[in-house]
Amino acid sequence: MGGLPVLDNPRVQSQPQGEGRRALAALGLACGVAQAVLLRESMAQAAGSELAWGVVLAVWLAGMSAGARLGVRVGRPELGAWGPPLVVLASLGAVVLLRAAPLLAGTTPGEVLATQRAAWLWAAAVLPVAVAGGWCFPLLTAALGGAGAAGRAWALEAAGAFVGGVMFTFALAKVGSVTALAVALAVVFLLALGRNSPRTATAGLALAAGLALPWADGAVARISWAWAGHPGELLAWANTRQQRLELGSGPPLAVYGDGALIATTPDPYLSGPEGHLLALLHPAPRTVLCVGCLGAGVVPALLAHPLERLIVVEDDPELARRLPGWLGEGVAAAMADPRVEVRRDDPVRAVQAGGQSDLVLLLDGDPTTLRRHRTRSLEFLRACAARLAPGGMVVVRTGVSDTYLAGAGGELLATLAATMAAVFPEVVGVPGEGVLLLAGHEGAGAAVTAEELAQRWHTRGEAAATFDVAMVGARLDEHRRQALAHFLGSTQGPPSPAAHPQAVLLAALHAEGRSGLRWAPVMVRLSRVPSWPALVGVATLGCLLVAWSRLRGAPPAPLAACVGFCSMGWWVLLLAAWQAAEGSVYGEVGVLSGLFMAGVAAGAWLAGRDRRPLLWLAGALAAGGAVSLAIASGVPLTWPRVVIVPLMLGAGACTGCAFPGLAALAGAGDERRGAGRGFAADEAGAALGALCVGLVAFPWLGLNGSGMVLAGVMAAALLALLLRRRGGG
Repeated sequence: MGGLPVLDNPRVQSQPQGEGRRALAALGLACGVAQAVLLRESMAQAAGSELAWGVVLAVWLAGMSAGARLGVRVGRPELGAWGPPLVVLASLGAVVLLRAAPLLAGTTPGEVLATQRAAWLWAAAVLPVAVAGGWCFPLLTAALGGAGAAGRAWALEAAGAFVGGVMFTFALAKVGSVTALAVALAVVFLLALGRNSPRTATAGLALAAGLALPWADGAVARISWAWAGHPGELLAWANTRQQRLELGSGPPLAVYGDGALIATTPDPYLSGPEGHLLALLHPAPRTVLCVGCLGAGVVPALLAHPLERLIVVEDDPELARRLPGWLGEGVAAAMADPRVEVRRDDPVRAVQAGGQSDLVLLLDGDPTTLRRHRTRSLEFLRACAARLAPGGMVVVRTGVSDTYLAGAGGELLATLAATMAAVFPEVVGVPGEGVLLLAGHEGAGAAVTAEELAQRWHTRGEAAATFDVAMVGARLDEHRRQALAHFLGSTQGPPSPAAHPQAVLLAALHAEGRSGLRWAPVMVRLSRVPSWPALVGVATLGCLLVAWSRLRGAPPAPLAACVGFCSMGWWVLLLAAWQAAEGSVYGEVGVLSGLFMAGVAAGAWLAGRDRRPLLWLAGALAAGGAVSLAIASGVPLTWPRVVIVPLMLGAGACTGCAFPGLAALAGAGDERRGAGRGFAADEAGAALGALCVGLVAFPWLGLNGSGMVLAGVMAAALLALLLRRRGGG
């Protein structure tokens, strides 16, 4: 480490800084808010799927990389101040394009937009925004002037991104996207152009004020509803901390969450029979805890049985407040029953709160996202088992039909059954278009036959026009029961813990496979491949980097790409850990990104003030390996609020500390060239990291394996720097 030289920059001449500092902070704020809004919009178009993270972030970072390379060659430094308003204005256009995705992609009304159809639209929407942000960064770095300008520029940009992220989460998350961007536009006009161009800033403020009026978001909401092809008119909409909710007039009345259907009313031919069947699965249910029963519409049917207490929990607590008013008097009357207790709390905390239940119903849909996986994870089912009264049962509703158990659907059902089997002694399946999985104490579910359920119905003496007990016989056809039992007994799937949520990829592929996803079989096979190819790949990368460094000196672009790859990998994994543990990223994405950028700002500022940037680079690579190992240990899932916040800051600090050294290697004394090339290589590596970690490594290797891969990449980069040829790099 002591052999690392001090890099001097004698060719850099100090320039008047002008408005460079404020413009760089404005650029960071614009990019921070724009990225949070576009991530949220993309997830909302894909039913909340985190697959949007990988695609959108990869496009964003690739665009930033291309823009930074362009900014090295094209543009005068004084033009950089126009970059922040341009980023926000381009984001407004991107929001409109993303809302039009169902129309442009040819999605059937009511169908969730599949990733394969949305990817090109996400790219078309996000790329211009990112290119604008990347282009003005080297221009503003040149305007800043002086030795170490690259480090100081990134520190200022990251500090602005931190403010933008915090502003989004705590002030803008629950307002519409147009309003959020309008507020950001007003701020960046004042910061970037307020002093030099007061007339332009005034015009920008007037534009922002017009966009911030309620009519703008309302108009976009109504237009996007029409573009989606939903029946009827949009009656109401709201952004919660977890999703975008929409109420359509129908008929029937329908509630959508992030584009996916949550509930309809009236629905007597599906929800009523389902609710009665669920209540009959237990011989004498007194206390029932139900997750997702409002969306499933089963509350009135459940209350027709002699329950003493029905505890209602929703994946999104805001649903419990809005659905009774949105879905009419029938639902509101059922919710007013004195036996109903609504817990406006997270399902995990509601189950952990204690108290025994005879029946725990998990009706909140397949784990197509990390948020939804929280109620299908191994840890959650263990908490449910601890809550069960003697003879109690857990019932999990799936979206898999027993008439087709091939491909991703069959793999998903096997994985869910294996997760339950890791907790309970026996798992029984009830056939249907949505298979029900039953588990509980010894012998639970053994009496689930058509004859036994019919006997329970007659004993209880219910009389409901919406249910004929003969329907039980059709649902529990003996041939279908035996075929399903044979499948569950002969197909072995891996359990799905929070650290390695195997069910998420399978559920997402099952959902998207309905739209003809061609690479679904490949991804299903990938999930079963052992981890050794990843280890071989990391070892090969290390050998190539060390050989190059020994022959020609430390390679700036590959080293910067390694840092970018790992920085985005850390961000994705920590965001995934927060989503898995806390169940809320839709609103928190801004502040979590802001924490990362705060670390970047602090690291870049500290390293930029020192005349030994390569020493800071080596330290950053070593510290990055430690961050990777901390993620691999799984502690972010155990103590999320205690651990993820400092890890986000630490990951950002490693990224920021590395940048001045990478820019010095890439620029060889030219600050604008070094900042542009270093930034471009870092963002290109980060784009690759978003795809590889978000779409491949995390579903394949889980949190632990992905963290180990990132630790290996950091170790390879550190070795290449320390073992480089003397006089090189």
